[in-house]
Amino acid sequence: MLVQTMTTPAINDLLKKSFIKGSQHTTAGDVRSLFHKETGSWESASKRIYEMDRERFATVKVEGQNSRQRKIAQGYFKDVTRKTISVTRKVTGEAYKALVAHKLSEMAVQTGKDVVDRIELDMANFIGYGTTASHTDMTGFTVDTTTGDGRSLFNTGHTLKNSATTYSNLITGAPSLSEDAMELAEDYFNYNVMDNFGQRISMTPNTIITTRKATMVNRVRRLLGSMSPESIEGVANANAGVTNTYKSAYRHLVVEFDVNTMNVTDASKSFWWMLAALGTNPETSLQAYYCSWQSPMVAPVEIDQDAWVMSYTGRAVYGISALSGRGIALAQATA
Repeated sequence: MLVQTMTTPAINDLLKKSFIKGSQHTTAGDVRSLFHKETGSWESASKRIYEMDRERFATVKVEGQNSRQRKIAQGYFKDVTRKTISVTRKVTGEAYKALVAHKLSEMAVQTGKDVVDRIELDMANFIGYGTTASHTDMTGFTVDTTTGDGRSLFNTGHTLKNSATTYSNLITGAPSLSEDAMELAEDYFNYNVMDNFGQRISMTPNTIITTRKATMVNRVRRLLGSMSPESIEGVANANAGVTNTYKSAYRHLVVEFDVNTMNVTDASKSFWWMLAALGTNPETSLQAYYCSWQSPMVAPVEIDQDAWVMSYTGRAVYGISALSGRGIALAQATA
């Protein structure tokens, strides 16, 4: 009898088995909401994103004299550098037929999903490692997590291009998520968001970001959804009529940023939370960017007919960066 060594021998022996598909890394795509989508040109290996500001206030004009000229000035810029990721999975024809028989073939050759998972892991790591200037990804390459001013995404000493004023987007005291802590975060947006001339600008936060930790998810649910009815299960409520000022005021975004570059849990970050202004207009929201040169794609299957081996490849070309620390505030809470 001919005995062959298979790449997946468990599916080819004489025992009847049931297989459980391994769960995949998922962020439900929520992390993409933090990034503005841009398209890169193959003429260049990077795309430069600029800030532009203007002096916003008119001045008094004296009769008979010319109006005073006001400036339009370039702020910081950030180059988003492209990188290529890919994955190839090869399977023999015999093994593929066995995978089909066990209804595992679709899972086994899902290279497109592997590519999407890596992009979303990179996005989560960009946020999770945002207190440092760089980190090393799972394949040993250095990832730049600085903004246009050269500081890390979350930093107490962010600078402005045309002003000596500095600002911090780390919430003082690293408070645990609560109503009082939310007011600290809201005041960051009220008083600490400025243009590059140091003048206060309006940026309205609309999103609370937490990890998937049940404690954090439930805190946000209570914060945004609690109510104070006249009675609870027939018992008079001593706090009836108290207004919940946060009820439905914010969107809750769950992002698995409490992982390392290998997608292994980093429990030291599980209680971190953020308040952010997210949206389609970069001028009034966090200026983080996902720039795509090649969207995730799966190449046509390659078949070595002589050896009867099939090759499945997925790839994408993209870059991730942030122009400014404005638009997001982080609390590095530990409980």
